[in-house]
Amino acid sequence: MHVPVRQKCKDAKTAVVFIHGLMGSPVQFIDLAAAVYNNGCSCISLLLPGHGGNMKNFARSGIDDWERHVQSELDKIRHDYNQIVLVGHSMGGLLALNASLNKENKIAGAVLISTPFKIHLLNFKSLLRKARLLMLPLSSEIKAAYVKSNSIAKTGIFFYPQIIKPLISLYMLIRKTKKRLPEISVPVYMFYSRNDETTSYRSADILQQGLCNTQRIFFALTKSHHAFYCDEERRIIRDRLIEFIQKIQT
Repeated sequence: MHVPVRQKCKDAKTAVVFIHGLMGSPVQFIDLAAAVYNNGCSCISLLLPGHGGNMKNFARSGIDDWERHVQSELDKIRHDYNQIVLVGHSMGGLLALNASLNKENKIAGAVLISTPFKIHLLNFKSLLRKARLLMLPLSSEIKAAYVKSNSIAKTGIFFYPQIIKPLISLYMLIRKTKKRLPEISVPVYMFYSRNDETTSYRSADILQQGLCNTQRIFFALTKSHHAFYCDEERRIIRDRLIEFIQKIQT
């Protein structure tokens, strides 16, 4: 079930907001949110406009809707906590970085997972990886992760040309965020996988060079894909996220 999730931890001074990517879902963060909650933080996993429903609704969504929604959710909680940490997967990382520029949001840091600043389109290796993923059986753990994380209901093929608007919005958001990277002052943890079939690994270099006025730490993954993270690397992300929060709280 693709719905927003809110877990309020009693006496918590820190809230962690999880933001999924294009066609993604809050279910991608279930284990990370549980770990954060067990470490004394409140958790909010957003469901972006156009997601969690049919292709028609998704096709109508865009950059303004997503940014407005993130800000609206932050407005609801920022007075209840001393600090907020943003965790974004893919496009969610772009939304997190832009939200961090609003000083009233009390953003203490951002954790980015596979955030795109360069996307694989016609890269041969990437196309090969995508083809291999498509050929995997539904019983595959990797294929199951992709199906689970997709919040847009299946529809007829004639609806697919309508996703042009959200795709254009994604590229607009990439361009906007890239220009604003030098303005970002909150510390950033970033995770990128060499095996990612969607986000180019070069995005890590673009991000590190652009974030020239803040602390940033890069973690390389080698076995995971864009929407599937093996247990070993999932634990790395989880442990580093908890470490990040603890550093911010001290």
